[in-house]
Amino acid sequence: MELYNLINNLCLEHADSARASGMKAYMKNQFEFFGIPSSQRRLLVKDLKQQAMTLSDDRLWELVGVLWSNPHREMQYIALDIIRPMSKGMNCTHLPVLEKMIMTKSWWDTVDSIVPNIVGDIFRSDTNCRDQYVYKWMDSPNIWLKRASIIFQLRYQKETDWNLLCEAILRNDTSKEFFVRKGQGWALRQYSKYNPLAVRQFVEANPQLSGLTKMEALRKIL
Repeated sequence: MELYNLINNLCLEHADSARASGMKAYMKNQFEFFGIPSSQRRLLVKDLKQQAMTLSDDRLWELVGVLWSNPHREMQYIALDIIRPMSKGMNCTHLPVLEKMIMTKSWWDTVDSIVPNIVGDIFRSDTNCRDQYVYKWMDSPNIWLKRASIIFQLRYQKETDWNLLCEAILRNDTSKEFFVRKGQGWALRQYSKYNPLAVRQFVEANPQLSGLTKMEALRKIL
């Protein structure tokens, strides 16, 4: 695809091997990098991103899929740069591909961008779609889907479905996975900005929660 080739060539032209080494180390050597920092990346592909926005839905998601398959992490970031502004126009039909993105090349950087910013918008406007996926994710063996079921409401503020958040946490209350525990604490801490008493009472009522979850949950509560 021509637009993909333009993006790839642009990244190759501006690759920095020294910076790439540091970026790779920061991400625990999970992925290759071109070595392009975020601000430069966004500037480089600004015009190409606008071209992508004119593509048909099928062609756009084809581009996203090809970007996602590239071994360099910046390409996944570019895919997210393209689709994130479109989240308000997405619906439940986009969940299969978004779910696949959560489960593919998974790490906190992409998952934490997809879930609160894109998936969260879809679920906010379609609770039937939300229930179709969230309960399945709570019980999934995939830790990133578990995390997604917990953090998708991060931007809901006072509109957070507290009972649903509690259920997502309690379904995995004895998890040993760092990213599940951290996600639990993060979601609770975020909600504590609006209802600190509820969060404190929840933590006190559930001593089985990990120390990490409790610490993160109560960090902003005096």
